[in-house]
Amino acid sequence: MVSADTGLALLVALGAALVIVALASLPSGSRLRRLYGVADGDDAGARVNAAVLVGTGAFLLALAAAIRLALPERLVAAGALGVTALGTVALGWLVRYRDRRELLTTPDVSRERARRLGGAAMWAGALLCLPLAGVLLGASESAIAAATLGVAAVTGGVVALAYR
Repeated sequence: MVSADTGLALLVALGAALVIVALASLPSGSRLRRLYGVADGDDAGARVNAAVLVGTGAFLLALAAAIRLALPERLVAAGALGVTALGTVALGWLVRYRDRRELLTTPDVSRERARRLGGAAMWAGALLCLPLAGVLLGASESAIAAATLGVAAVTGGVVALAYR
């Protein structure tokens, strides 16, 4: 088992690492930029990817702070699920409707596949409202966990179908 302090330290380390990677990928010619499929000259694509990484890092740091401050578990769960759902829908929308294919982890993906993957991301975010509703309506922890696992399984299938 991982102690609470170790878990918090891992959240902080991962959040900080994401922010550092985002900042290191901004300069033109950065090796990190090429690692996630953005061309050297695509400064706009690098900024968008950096924004996603910074947002994710900030989310993890905020989650660690909420846990450290001993906020009520239901509040932390609702916040985490809500932010994740909104972020996933927004990311899917950018890929599907704004053709931000560089946000995908698959470099040089076709426009049609990107549209399908963006739609799948939007569905994933929408499906996260099921466990969020459980948290808000006072469902048991096991019911919330089951709903979250079910959403993960369905989302995996939706993404797999979109990727084909």
